[in-house]
Amino acid sequence: MMISDMRLWLTVYLAIACALQWAIGNMDVRLFSFPIGAALGGSLVAILYVVYSEWGKRQWMRQIRSAKMSCWLLGLTAVACIVGGCMTADSAFQTSIPFVALLIALMVNLTLAILHRLYSGKARKDWIFLTTHFGIWLMLFSGLAGAGDNRQLRSVVGKNQATTAAIDTDNRMVSLPYSLRLKDFRIETNTADGSPTQYAATILIDDQPIDIAVNSPHPLGFSEDLYLMSFYRRSDDLFCVLMVERQPWKYPMLAGICLLLMGAVAGGCARGKAFYARNIK
Repeated sequence: MMISDMRLWLTVYLAIACALQWAIGNMDVRLFSFPIGAALGGSLVAILYVVYSEWGKRQWMRQIRSAKMSCWLLGLTAVACIVGGCMTADSAFQTSIPFVALLIALMVNLTLAILHRLYSGKARKDWIFLTTHFGIWLMLFSGLAGAGDNRQLRSVVGKNQATTAAIDTDNRMVSLPYSLRLKDFRIETNTADGSPTQYAATILIDDQPIDIAVNSPHPLGFSEDLYLMSFYRRSDDLFCVLMVERQPWKYPMLAGICLLLMGAVAGGCARGKAFYARNIK
């Protein structure tokens, strides 16, 4: 009965998300830019803490935080990622309401599971569980709360004049807090057949030179990187297309990945040690 109830509630939840998707379309993640996204994420955790404190032993709470629910949500998320990977970029599947709702449900499940372990007083014994689950939780929180803060800006730079102009993904003009100008552009070739192997450039950022190449970005700050995307010629002038990528939440995301890997390695070592103790000694 518990499994059927869990499936029923999950089906109803996702059906509502699909109905909202049909009615209003994809979410505008810019509405959740900092501090709105972080505040909503923190509020969700606070609400779940209060809910668990009051009704943590109820059957419906056990269903939501159960391992079976985790498996269902992880499986559905994996299927959704595969489906999204097969769709065109114009569909923006990652901002669709059903996909976001699925990630929120997984975050709720993980939050309640972590709270349950912390309340049980076995945090020291269950540190591998907590490390792994908190790593996944931190990745989800960084992705959901920080989705509205990610920016990709493109700027065309030439040798004749510095520019502070860039265009975002919605083709809106944006002013950069620094100037960009092309100083030098180089095409590295294969000595055997003369085919190009790398494109590199020297860019002046506020008259300070930096070297950049394709797939070798230059860090502009804690959460901002400069990429060389392409180049083209117009008459006798050469221009480079640069991309400024801003990801303020990338380091919390990397921290979550590291915690997940650490927990997975520690769990594998613990299982290997237990297997050795049972079967080898």
